[in-house]
Amino acid sequence: MFTLIILGGIFASSCEEPVDLDIAILPPQIVVNSNFAPGQPFQVAITKSKNVLSAEAEEYVNDAEVRIFSSQGKELDKLQLKHFQHPFYESRRLQPESGKAYRLEVTVPGYPQLIAEDVVPFPVALETIEMDTIETFGEIDERVYKVEINVGFTDPIGAQDYYHLSLYNQVLDPIDEHVPMSGFDETSSEDDLVPLTPLENDNNNPAITFHYEEGGVLFTDEDFDGQKAGLKFYSLISLNNEAKMGKVVGILRTVSKDYYLYHTSLSRQIANKDRPFVEPISVYSNIDNGLGIFSGYALYRDSVSISASF
Repeated sequence: MFTLIILGGIFASSCEEPVDLDIAILPPQIVVNSNFAPGQPFQVAITKSKNVLSAEAEEYVNDAEVRIFSSQGKELDKLQLKHFQHPFYESRRLQPESGKAYRLEVTVPGYPQLIAEDVVPFPVALETIEMDTIETFGEIDERVYKVEINVGFTDPIGAQDYYHLSLYNQVLDPIDEHVPMSGFDETSSEDDLVPLTPLENDNNNPAITFHYEEGGVLFTDEDFDGQKAGLKFYSLISLNNEAKMGKVVGILRTVSKDYYLYHTSLSRQIANKDRPFVEPISVYSNIDNGLGIFSGYALYRDSVSISASF
């Protein structure tokens, strides 16, 4: 009995000893985040990295010099700081063009110069968006539809292409006679687009990665280079009594290789965040002397009309 008491005391005292995890605290690095497309100014968010265990808020860099150059080294624009809740740097007059490469140079006091390069692909047109109702749930005035959505486009032949497809539900005001029910209304706001989630995948689709935002998917043309591509998804659409009209909007981004590698790796890392025994995934970066992404894309939008009577 005396021996057990002594052993218990030893274990109790050992449990009270602090555990030294010996986690190295690395100095912060500069993190760049910029995805750019034709028709929009360049926007670059710059922050400092923080320790994974830190609870501190994001630290934005407000004293950087941010410049965009052509692939030949000609300076095209110096970006200006925009003071919003989350500050970012924006080009004053420059907008990206498809088929062109751009070079980013970022200078932050006390850090080595950051450099990144990427190209803007050419857009690929969505040729078909078709929708069929598979099943209905609920009362007539609050009905939910399980739908099958088929998306088709023709992949350019040649070099490998990378894609990011997103599907949305856009609710329309039935009394607005000026809203076209076919095609995409360029005057409509993307704020009205509600992501279609869950975006259930069909087994016949090519290998895809679910994007960490908005339920979109990332994939390559490895299985259909130069051919007609068809993808099928399943989702739920809810139309109540006050919203009898709407659209399913498809947005197909043709993205650079760097865009694809960054967003697929980040999406997989986020998907595994609650799985402690899964090997951690390193997020891809194309920023020399820093972390993050500077990547181009082009997009094409189209839609198909829906109504509560279907």
